[in-house]
Amino acid sequence: MNKTQLEYAKEKIFTQEMGKAFLHEEINKDEFLDNISNGKIVIPANKNRKREKYYAIGKGCLVKINVNIGVSSECGNFDEEIKKLELCREFNVESVMDLSSGKNSKEFRKMLLKNYDFIVGTVPVYDTAILHDDFTKVDVKQILELIEMQAEEGVDFFTLHAGINRKAIERFKNNNRIMKIVSRGGGMIYNWMMKNDRENPFYEYYDEILKICKKHDVTLSLGDSLRPGCVFDSTDALQIEELINLGELTKRAWDEGVQVMIEGPGHMRANEIAANMVLEKKLCKDAPFYVLGPLTTDIGAGYDHISGAMGALIAALNGADFLCYLTPAEHLRLPSINDVKEGIIAFKLAAHSANIAKGFKKPLERDYKMSTARKNMDWEEMFKWGIDEKKMREYKKDDNKYCTMCGKLCPVKNVK
Repeated sequence: MNKTQLEYAKEKIFTQEMGKAFLHEEINKDEFLDNISNGKIVIPANKNRKREKYYAIGKGCLVKINVNIGVSSECGNFDEEIKKLELCREFNVESVMDLSSGKNSKEFRKMLLKNYDFIVGTVPVYDTAILHDDFTKVDVKQILELIEMQAEEGVDFFTLHAGINRKAIERFKNNNRIMKIVSRGGGMIYNWMMKNDRENPFYEYYDEILKICKKHDVTLSLGDSLRPGCVFDSTDALQIEELINLGELTKRAWDEGVQVMIEGPGHMRANEIAANMVLEKKLCKDAPFYVLGPLTTDIGAGYDHISGAMGALIAALNGADFLCYLTPAEHLRLPSINDVKEGIIAFKLAAHSANIAKGFKKPLERDYKMSTARKNMDWEEMFKWGIDEKKMREYKKDDNKYCTMCGKLCPVKNVK
């Protein structure tokens, strides 16, 4: 049957994919199904790719993270990217976006889809740029064919920058932003529109794209071409106008039975983050919000995983559902294996912190077990429940009950 998870939910049918996703959650089953039916929860689950694990993203669900991986045109080490995927598996990452822009991108994507149980997302325009030297010369038919191809391969969600249209560009031309467009896919679409003097193909041919997504049950992740690229540009007219467009596109997708997430900022001062979460939920009718960071300062190059995780926690506490990680390499280079590990841990901690603040029992139970192990000075139990057992063991190599910070003055040991 050619139905999506959204359409099944509208018919009160609890699918196998929903059941597997529900295993990770603590929400009431009826509420879970109801939230899927009205678009407040998505289950990214391409019909062409069956896997053991499925995950739900949205209202009432635990906050989850995404990790960006992929071979680059500048640095395309296939084996190194596989090691990064193994890290994702080790730390129970829920989603991976393949942002490959190198010559081996198709082979890498097929390997990822075949061998791993993550939710897998892509930005299809990257492949068109690989196949054609000048993306501005790519025609609409080629773009649609590529979207169809990736849908047939089993990709679970597409980031499509459909919200930047000709009206938005007229406003953009007269803007006083410091950073104009910092979205790679958004920049490609903008240049295509300028060179061809045409409407955004994702916007103009949105109905055709929805047919493809519905056929394969690909979730749309509506990208934000005009997301702020520095803290001085956040919450400006360009960002909000695009968000309004994304809200309208969300409704059109739901009407066709297609699942939708909304992508968000970006760089943003900490005091603006909560209001932006409210805006997205209002303008996009509670569609799940997928945020990049947000980074709370621009000076953190080399440490953007820290400033990004700070923003991510604030966002998650105020409605963000899905956190895209950042690494120490952000703005500087393709991340190394260690960069990826640092980014995963920072954003896993942000998501976990949000989940315990929301009162979810399973995350709280893990913290309780860690706290009890500390009380009992049971290092093996601490290693078990800490987020990074290897690092803990590396730091705590001796057999002493207490650590070297307090030594024999350890209050946990001395005060009973």
